[in-house]
Amino acid sequence: MQKIILPFLSGFLAALFFHEAALALLHAASVIDAAGFSTQPFAPLGIPEFVANALMSACWAIPMAWLLRVAPQRPAPWIGALVFGGIVLTVARVFAIDPLRGIWPGGNMLPPLTVGFAANAAWGWGSLVFMRAFMSDDAGDD
Repeated sequence: MQKIILPFLSGFLAALFFHEAALALLHAASVIDAAGFSTQPFAPLGIPEFVANALMSACWAIPMAWLLRVAPQRPAPWIGALVFGGIVLTVARVFAIDPLRGIWPGGNMLPPLTVGFAANAAWGWGSLVFMRAFMSDDAGDD
């Protein structure tokens, strides 16, 4: 259960509490126009964007936990979580998810990549925070 459900739940919560909060802070600093917690329908599903983002982030938390070997008895890979979230999620969004929705990368890509990196790195760190909080030290003793 700790290898699938807990990372999934951690990624979902981190998207709500860390990723969307980072977007709200960037909006408050007048860096971006979007304020976070977007209720615009996410094509093709029709659910609010922040819910779709949380579900996709939850799925990404499972390979992150596996690749970084997140376990209670190991030191927490904080830098790895920041890098995984910042790079993998940003690249997946800009070059895979958005084109599937009909949004093609073009023009100056630095601003969306920078904002994506910042918000997704916050997600990666937050996912690790939740994973470490949910994992028990005696998980391997069963």
